[in-house]
Amino acid sequence: MDERERELIRACTDRLTALLAEGQAEGLAPADGVPADLHPLVEAVNQLVAAFAASQEFILALADGNLDVAPPPRNQLVAPYKQLHANLRHLTWQAKQIAAGDLNQRVDYLGEFSIAFNEMINALREKRRTEEQLRHLSIHDPLTGVYNRMYFTEEMERLERGRHYPVSIIVADLDGLKQVNDTQGHAAGDRLIQAAAQVLKDGVRADDVVARIGGDEFAVILSDTTAASAATVLERIRECEGEVNCHATDFVVSLSLGTATAELKGSVEEALRVADLRMYEDKFARKQGRTPPTPFRLSE
Repeated sequence: MDERERELIRACTDRLTALLAEGQAEGLAPADGVPADLHPLVEAVNQLVAAFAASQEFILALADGNLDVAPPPRNQLVAPYKQLHANLRHLTWQAKQIAAGDLNQRVDYLGEFSIAFNEMINALREKRRTEEQLRHLSIHDPLTGVYNRMYFTEEMERLERGRHYPVSIIVADLDGLKQVNDTQGHAAGDRLIQAAAQVLKDGVRADDVVARIGGDEFAVILSDTTAASAATVLERIRECEGEVNCHATDFVVSLSLGTATAELKGSVEEALRVADLRMYEDKFARKQGRTPPTPFRLSE
């Protein structure tokens, strides 16, 4: 081996040492008189230097969490990082989905991180279930399953600010509850209240708001419902009441009903007041054996 060959090998060694120590090096310039059997060595060293240089931007960006820098093509030095880069990009997308409320995400491609990630998702799901249960309990009457007074009040306030009219309100009072409680016990009274709630639910649409707003008092919010349609709903409730009483053995469901319709913004509370008044008129008329008055419409 002559001096030129030894010099070339030292130069190759220096380049490789620099790559290992600093991650970068200059390529080898073509040299005259180099034996042909050393040309592949020079070419391989230069390719390695170029590959290191091309991979630096990508690897440093990845280390900084910048996933916008694409991996260099046909570069075996970054092959493991390319998969990590793809995994992190997908994980970023999954994190955005979670932030948007989608908890149906799962990671199975990042080892121990996958376990921690999936445990986090499970914890978030459990937290959501707990929150939903608490929210359900906070707005529903535990005895009947219909909405409670708090939710009814919230809906009334929302409708008062809204623009979708007409809105009809039904107020229902359960007759004879005290007598059932006194003669048959409170368990029978509870069953009577439950039966009354079911009558109201069966008589209205699934998306109408049925609420228990007092011990024996209920209210129903009928969105986008005219006074004529509300009168039809009252008839349907009466039919459901009759069907329940055909099969009742220990009590009779008797509801005093009143309705009013708000056709203008800001008149929903007034409709509730009038519906309550008309409920008492209905109660009195039914006790006297007279026909109850027709539904009241707030059109002014």
